[in-house]
Amino acid sequence: MTPSPPVAPATAWMLTDLVAGDGRGCLDLAAPAAGLGIAGDDRVLGLDLRTGPAAERLVDHWARGDDLVGVYEPADPRRLRATAMWRSLAAERGWELVVAAQTALVESDSALAVTCDLAGGRIAWGLGTAAGVRWKSLGAGAVPTEATCLLVRREADAVLVAVHPADVRRILVTQEAGRVRVTCWLFTAAIEKGVLLKSRVLAAVGPAADTAWADTLVAGLAASPPPLSA
Repeated sequence: MTPSPPVAPATAWMLTDLVAGDGRGCLDLAAPAAGLGIAGDDRVLGLDLRTGPAAERLVDHWARGDDLVGVYEPADPRRLRATAMWRSLAAERGWELVVAAQTALVESDSALAVTCDLAGGRIAWGLGTAAGVRWKSLGAGAVPTEATCLLVRREADAVLVAVHPADVRRILVTQEAGRVRVTCWLFTAAIEKGVLLKSRVLAAVGPAADTAWADTLVAGLAASPPPLSA
């Protein structure tokens, strides 16, 4: 009998050239800083390589299962190779971005940022753990250094942005002209040759009136083991 050819694993992502969509969001792999365009004019989980568009070079990409992967080798003095894996979550309108970075230099600046550009609303911050999260109003102040997650509540919905609590991060918020820009700075220390840094950032959209969905996602992220691959 002639053996059957191997069956390619199903993927949540549909790729057309370098543009991918999972039915809930759309991403141009050639412009990772723009992130996923989702309902309305929100954009989540953009990867800012700190090089400017002219220096971003996509050297490989693929979609497999729930994961969409882009490998970038920016042509800047840092020689920082970044692998980004956007994961479509089973939860409605949820995604996770796993970022890995390494350098060919003896030592280099490793800082990258994951960004979200959202329609404005009331902002709360929290320190997420596997046991849950307690939300506190941000008001007009800066995001506390211990914060691991933010919730932007609008009239119709709310957007969650969360970084794994074990990962090095600094979350900043800028509010202007009815928009909220969230910047999650990752890998704030120098990186040495042979070292691989990884971090995880989650974004999801859910009801504004009840935060139970956000609490569950934050607790799940905090309890998740380190990613083995990106």
